[in-house]
Amino acid sequence: MTRTWSRGWPAVALLLVFAPAAWAAPARMPRPGALNSVQGQVTVDGREVVPARIRSEALGAKQAIRTWRGRAELLLTPGTYLRIGNHSEARLLSRSLENTRVRVVRGTALLEAEAGYKSDLTVEMDGTRTKIDKKGLYGFNASRKAIAVLHGKATVYDGQSRVTLKNNRHLLIGSEKRLRPGKLNKRAFQSTPLFRWSMLRNRYEAEAKRSVQRQLAQTGRWYGPGWYWSGFWGFYTYLPSAGWYAGPYFAPYGPPYLYGPWGWGGWGGGWWGDGDGDGI
Repeated sequence: MTRTWSRGWPAVALLLVFAPAAWAAPARMPRPGALNSVQGQVTVDGREVVPARIRSEALGAKQAIRTWRGRAELLLTPGTYLRIGNHSEARLLSRSLENTRVRVVRGTALLEAEAGYKSDLTVEMDGTRTKIDKKGLYGFNASRKAIAVLHGKATVYDGQSRVTLKNNRHLLIGSEKRLRPGKLNKRAFQSTPLFRWSMLRNRYEAEAKRSVQRQLAQTGRWYGPGWYWSGFWGFYTYLPSAGWYAGPYFAPYGPPYLYGPWGWGGWGGGWWGDGDGDGI
C-alpha cells in the first residue's frame, strides 16, 4: 500500500499544482440573445418560454421574442440588457459580438448599457438605426414612434439624416419633418410599468453582483469582465473589473445613473404610455 502511494504521489502533486489554474479557467459566457429573465407569457418564434429552463434559452439570428401579458430580459453585448415590455416584440438581427443588431418591432423596450465597449450595438425601429455610443439607459417605443435617452449618448440614423441624442433628450420619428430632439419629460416615464420593472431588475442584479463577488473572492475564479451566473438568484449579472484585493471586487450598486444625483426618472412626454392601458 505504501509503495503504491509513493508511486502515485508525483501525479497527485502535479494535480495540486495545476488545480488552481483549472479552477480559474474561463467559463462559457452567454452570447447575445440569451434570455435572462421572463415574467408572464413570453414566446420565442411562437414557442412558449419555460422559466425553469431560462438558462438554456437564447434567440438565434433572425428569431423574434414576443411578450403577451409579460416581460422579458435579453443579454446583448457584455454589460448590456434589453428589457422588453408588455405586448411587445423584438427581433435579433445579428448576434455577433462585433456587430450586435436588434429590431424593436412593436411595443416598448429599454436598453441598459452598464459597460463601455468598442463593438457596434445598434437598435433598429421603424426605419431608423440607433447606434449606442456610451453606457446609459435608452428607451424605444414602436407604438409611439419615440426614442429616448435618459443617460448616455446615441446616434440615430434615418435615411440621410443623423441626430445625436444625449442625456434627458427624446426624438419622435416616422414623420416627414426633419428629426429634431426634444427635452425629456422624466416624470411621464417614471410611472410606466416597464420602467418600474427595470428598476426592480437592477436591484436584484445588484444583489446578485454582491453574491457572485463573494464567491469569486473565495474561489479566485475570475476570468475578466463579463457575465457571471448567480446560482442563488438564477440569472446572469455583469461584473466589471474594478481592481484586486484578496480577489476581485466590484462596484456593487450597478450603473451610476441608477443611484446618481439625478436619481430615477421617467422620460418622454404625454405620448409615452403602456400601449394598451392595462397597467402591466
